[in-house]
Amino acid sequence: MNKTTMLCSFLMGLSVYAQKIEDFERIEVDGFYTNPLFSPTGEYVLLTGEHLKGVYLLEMKTNTVKPISDKPGSGYAYVWDKSGDSFYFREKTDKEYFSNAKVINYNVRDNYSKRAENIDPNYLPSYRGVSKKGDKQIVVYTNLANLKIEAKDLSTSRQWVVTNDEGQFYNAIISNDGKKVAVHNGADIYIYDIDGKTKGRKIGTGIATAWSEDDSYLIGFLDESENGHTVSNSELYLFDVEKAKTKKITNTEVIFEMFPTIHKDKVIFSDDKTGRLFIATLKMN
Repeated sequence: MNKTTMLCSFLMGLSVYAQKIEDFERIEVDGFYTNPLFSPTGEYVLLTGEHLKGVYLLEMKTNTVKPISDKPGSGYAYVWDKSGDSFYFREKTDKEYFSNAKVINYNVRDNYSKRAENIDPNYLPSYRGVSKKGDKQIVVYTNLANLKIEAKDLSTSRQWVVTNDEGQFYNAIISNDGKKVAVHNGADIYIYDIDGKTKGRKIGTGIATAWSEDDSYLIGFLDESENGHTVSNSELYLFDVEKAKTKKITNTEVIFEMFPTIHKDKVIFSDDKTGRLFIATLKMN
């Protein structure tokens, strides 16, 4: 199948099935990229390469990619500062363990990086930068000893368990208003109040990667495997937080859509087979 036929097939899958993804196009950059993450302002997108090696900065206005780090594992759990002026990522030498990783802060306005002192790398990707004095600054992370999701208020050092249910939890994502946490337990997605006082509520199956701006839904993906070892397909989904309903928003066979990031109505995702990036407009009814 040639590239033109593949693209036509992809567009037909979007328009016929979902009727919510519009203005689809490929972002024309060279290289293999995955795990895109929009900045709060929408000006930039963080990227990593195969096997989470390296950190790259995509400037949306010019479609140019700037390498920031070439270290293995540096593309795992990076996060933007709430201002959108800088971001945080972990970095280690080839001989160090990930437990010895350091947190690096890169300023996109001044183009310089520095070590972020006294920040546990396990707090990424929920860390959002230095808060004003007296403000709460809550991070969430997986306790590797019991695989529970825990929270910590960095302003007071108070810690508590968020997921007080049975299960092995991972990939916690705090809502934009800071009141809820999306977590994963096996193949399922659950919503918890961040104070840990409520039981989790299942809203769907898949991997959630980002909250919508108003926290009404999560966007993510669900991959498939015919032999249990390699991915045979992957599609994007919306997970309605209140109604606990799942909406499939892509339906293709030639592109393995994964790791969507969202800013307002713009969605960027990667093709797991080729490392290409795509951008589309999400229309909500």
